[in-house]
Amino acid sequence: MANYKKNLVLLSCLLFVACSKSDFLDKKPNTNIVIPGTVADMIQLLDNQNIFRSNSASLGIMSGDEYYYASADVYNTLATKTEKNCYIWNQDIYNGEIAIPDWNLPYQSIYYCNAVLEQWDHLATEEKNSVPGQFVRGAALFFRGFSYYNLVSVFSSAYDESKKTTDLGVPLKESANINEVKQRATLGDTYNQVISDLTSSIGYFSGTFPVQHRNRPSKAAAYALLARVCLSMRNYAGAAKYADSSLSCYNKLIDYNTLDTTARYPLTIYNDELLLLNATAVYYGAVLTGSASLVSIDSNLINLFDDDDLRKPVFFRNETGTFIPKTVYAGSGSYPFTGLAVDEVYLVKAESDARTGRLNDAIAAMNTLLAKRYKAGTFTPITQQPPDQLLRSILLERRKELVWRGTRWTDLKRLNKEGANITLKRELDGKTFTLSPNDPKYVMPIPIDEIAISHIQQNIR
Repeated sequence: MANYKKNLVLLSCLLFVACSKSDFLDKKPNTNIVIPGTVADMIQLLDNQNIFRSNSASLGIMSGDEYYYASADVYNTLATKTEKNCYIWNQDIYNGEIAIPDWNLPYQSIYYCNAVLEQWDHLATEEKNSVPGQFVRGAALFFRGFSYYNLVSVFSSAYDESKKTTDLGVPLKESANINEVKQRATLGDTYNQVISDLTSSIGYFSGTFPVQHRNRPSKAAAYALLARVCLSMRNYAGAAKYADSSLSCYNKLIDYNTLDTTARYPLTIYNDELLLLNATAVYYGAVLTGSASLVSIDSNLINLFDDDDLRKPVFFRNETGTFIPKTVYAGSGSYPFTGLAVDEVYLVKAESDARTGRLNDAIAAMNTLLAKRYKAGTFTPITQQPPDQLLRSILLERRKELVWRGTRWTDLKRLNKEGANITLKRELDGKTFTLSPNDPKYVMPIPIDEIAISHIQQNIR
């Protein structure tokens, strides 16, 4: 983006707005940056967690219906206006704050991806064709696609095939020229870029799943992300296809009966279901989990779990009648896990199969997953049922399984497009706040500092 250099300076200067996870994020790229010239150096850059695995959207999580603040006193401890305004769906969520991580961090990742891709073009043919050289190009394409998807998920409306040429996506940067100003692409072109990057990346990954390197993308991860993207587009045939492809590469599930449900971290880092590590951008007060958590889990969500469902004690801790997030899915850290995992792929497959008439396949996928989630001997397999009833069951399990995983906001957007008519409501300090289905406030405003410099079109809220 044209304001990318300026925003990174602001990101480092305004730490009260967005606390950085490392000193690296406080340094801005510039035209004199030294781009890695060897394959080994490129891999080291692509392995940098702060750039490529800590840039998912927080704004949607903070605006979603999975949590609440127990009191106005707790709410008032939030560090930024953005956190407070997301919670009650204010029209102006930034209220003058700049250097918004949900915008800046994905574009930082895109910048480095483009720099790697440009440098890769200058490698010798032998280096390009080596296994590490192929991985470098695949990973750069993958992370660029993932970053664009993170952006479009919060800064654009839900995908509508009939409006893809008129609805706005985000500016598409395909070069490492940080001074280039690009206007917003259409929503259709933005999703086309995401899909193109991800499908192109697949051919550069080896056929072996990197069990010891789950921080790195792979064929299984690329197919899983494509399944997630197609689901958000309501392209259910495509979502089913890519989910099947991902599961054919890797499909291991954890039997929750083998976990210590009393442990602080029942799920371990690099657990068997992980396809790719990823976490949200920085907003400590709103998304911190565990003993220092400010958030409580919505009781309506907690009540969806029955006594034999092991996900309840694995995911949450009961603090004198109030449930708080117990762990992130990757087993450590405080930020919601927004990466890719096998359980999500099974749920995408089940929903997409149900929506496209493959009911038996949908039932089989759900039974495979749920048999690993209930106390041994208590799970009753799903049997034949009317299609609408089966779909409701799948969506219920999706909400329970993927809590605190960053998927709920896009689910709300697409399900309301499908006619789900979900209204969100919060109570705070004696006041009631609501968010109606398909409300323009489901689309986050472009940060004001971006608008001031590049003059791209603002979202209407």
